[in-house]
Amino acid sequence: MIHLAGLTSPEAEKLARDPRVVVLLPLGAIEQHGPHLPLLVDWRGAEELARRIAPHLRRAGWRPILAPSIPYGVSTLAIGWPGTVSLSMPTLRRLIVEVVNGLAGHGFRRFVLTNYQADPDHLKAIAAARRELGRRRRLRVLVAGFEPGKRPPTPMVNGRVQALMRSPNPGAEWHSGELETALMLSVDRKLVRERIARRLAPAWCDFRRALARGARNFRELGPGGAGYFGWPRVARARTGRAVMALRGRLIARRLLKTLGKSPRS
Repeated sequence: MIHLAGLTSPEAEKLARDPRVVVLLPLGAIEQHGPHLPLLVDWRGAEELARRIAPHLRRAGWRPILAPSIPYGVSTLAIGWPGTVSLSMPTLRRLIVEVVNGLAGHGFRRFVLTNYQADPDHLKAIAAARRELGRRRRLRVLVAGFEPGKRPPTPMVNGRVQALMRSPNPGAEWHSGELETALMLSVDRKLVRERIARRLAPAWCDFRRALARGARNFRELGPGGAGYFGWPRVARARTGRAVMALRGRLIARRLLKTLGKSPRS
């Protein structure tokens, strides 16, 4: 995949004129992920989504370009946990809008925001940015991964994804549980504190109901207040690879329905 930041300015100018180009902009977060995972999980997850989507777009005739990630996001649920850096919703909205507008000003026309952060306020900021960018003619901005306003089943969470999991309670797996631990084992195992993960007891709760009732922090969601929801112990790298491959296929299929046929395919 072409990396935008590795191009020269003349190379970027040439690609900006290519109607087959789709810019992938990963959106992540720097926030707590339990006692066993690093702060960068959502950032790495967003980049991994882009890498998984790109080959499918390329085979369909498009030319995906990976833009530098926006690593910080809105992490309202994780505020107060050491290491978490949460932007305000207006700040993230403006950052997305200015990055996309900056590239659009040079001719890029199609963008996919690959997002791995599911905090409700983060999703609201993405929705606001997309509405603002939608006012610009000839500009198309799509969201892949965790999308504003989308409830399961989605390409990120559905029966096929859950069938790949080892957890006996896949519907209650969420933040820092089996899937996110499996993701990190598959992409950068050295960042996982495996000895800690193996000691963690299952922490299952109805987090969707808790959020609907107004919970505003991971500590309020429970149980245990350790900042993880699920069973990290059962995570395996092969699960992470299989799940991300499936998500990449399902997301790309949806994107291609919207993008349509490549202009020169």
